[in-house]
Amino acid sequence: MDTLAPSTVQPVRHWLYDWGGANVDAFLAIQRAWPDAWLWLPEVLSTVGSYWGAPAVVLLLLVWRRMQARRGADSLDASLCSFVLGFALAMAAAAVAKMAFALPRPSLVLGEAVYRAASGPDSRYTLPSGHSVYVGVLAVALWPLFGWGGRVGLLAFAAAVGWSRIVLGAHFPADVIVGMALGGMCVASVGPWAERLARRLLAAGARR
Repeated sequence: MDTLAPSTVQPVRHWLYDWGGANVDAFLAIQRAWPDAWLWLPEVLSTVGSYWGAPAVVLLLLVWRRMQARRGADSLDASLCSFVLGFALAMAAAAVAKMAFALPRPSLVLGEAVYRAASGPDSRYTLPSGHSVYVGVLAVALWPLFGWGGRVGLLAFAAAVGWSRIVLGAHFPADVIVGMALGGMCVASVGPWAERLARRLLAAGARR
C-alpha cells in the first residue's frame, strides 16, 4: 500500500480495513463482553488453535491413516498432503503480508482503551492473524474427511479460535477474517499438487 499516493491510502484503508471505524468498535465490544473470570476459555482455545500444533495434527492424521483400510487411506493421504503443503504456503504468505502491511497490534493502536492484552504477540504486526491462518488451513484441509456434523465442528472451532484472539487483545476482527480466508485459499491453491503427492504416496505404499 505504500506505493499508492497518500491521498489514496487512507480512504482505502478506512473502508477495507478499518471498516469506517467498525473494526475497532467490534474489537472493543467483543473484548468487553467477556468477563475476566472466564478468561481461561479463550486462553485454552488460543493455545489449542496455535500453529505450533501443526506437527500434532500431522501425527494424528498419520495414526488415523494407519488404522484405515486402503479406501480410507486415499482421502486421508489427500487431506494430509493438502494440510502440509497448504500450511507451509499459508504461513509464508502470512509472514510476507505482516511485513508488507505492517499494521500494528491493537494495544499499540488503542493504548489504554484496550480492555485486555493478555496474549503475548508473536510479532509486532497484526494482519493477518497467524492463528486464524492456521485454523483456516485446518478446516479446509480436513473438510473432505468429515460429514456435515464434523464440518460444522471444524467451522465452530475455527470461529472460536479467531474469537479468542480478539478477546485476548492480540488481533482486530479484520485480522481474523483475512487470516481464515488466506489459510483456506492457500489450501485450495495447492490442491492439484497435494493430489499428485497423495497418489505417489499411495503407490509407494502399495509397492511395499
